[in-house]
Amino acid sequence: MKLPIEHERLNRTLEDAGQKLNDLLGQMRKYLITGILVLVPFVVTIYIMYAFFQITDGLLGVAVSRAIGYRVPGMGLILTALICVSVGMIAQNYFGKRLIASIDNSLEQIPGVRSLYNGIKQVSDVIVRNTRSEFKRVVMLEYPKEDSWVLGFVTGDFILPAGSDRLDDDMVSIFVPTTPNPTSGFLLIISKKKIIDTHMDIEDAMKVVISGGLVQPGRLSEQTAGETAEDFVIPH
Repeated sequence: MKLPIEHERLNRTLEDAGQKLNDLLGQMRKYLITGILVLVPFVVTIYIMYAFFQITDGLLGVAVSRAIGYRVPGMGLILTALICVSVGMIAQNYFGKRLIASIDNSLEQIPGVRSLYNGIKQVSDVIVRNTRSEFKRVVMLEYPKEDSWVLGFVTGDFILPAGSDRLDDDMVSIFVPTTPNPTSGFLLIISKKKIIDTHMDIEDAMKVVISGGLVQPGRLSEQTAGETAEDFVIPH
């Protein structure tokens, strides 16, 4: 007569053990993902810094070691930094600006080199000068087709030269970044009537773009949160 009760207790024990095992595996999976998210950016950053040190230290470090007769770790990096500072100082005065403008014009006259030079220059400007601070606000727009939405950053109003055939007097320039590299993208010039203000912070929008949508934006303002689906219909 006690067998059913014992079997029932055994079943409960097995179920509890199975549930605890599932909880443990779920917790381990959570820890694993968190560890990857923490370590990957750290390891990649350290690796890039190490590679940069190796390259910069190797460029001038070898020449210095040959000149003085022994190797000084980090000397190439220090000399590279000093060269950058010196060039920056020269570029800030009148004659330096004229010299750099002359070099730019010369390089832009060479086919092939012009595209490469301008591309690298634009990327460096984005990275060093932090162009994100120049964005006005974050918007949504339908692209590349109807009912397909993208995040974009308003860079300013677009004004056509006088006498141009204007499609719309109220145009705006929007930079649409690519995922996961927001330094590349494309420019759209559209009517202000066809964009939606998201009331998102620039940093939040950047996180969404870089993560490919895995990171969701922070809590939107009450105005945006109160909007309905009908409020997000763009007139055609």
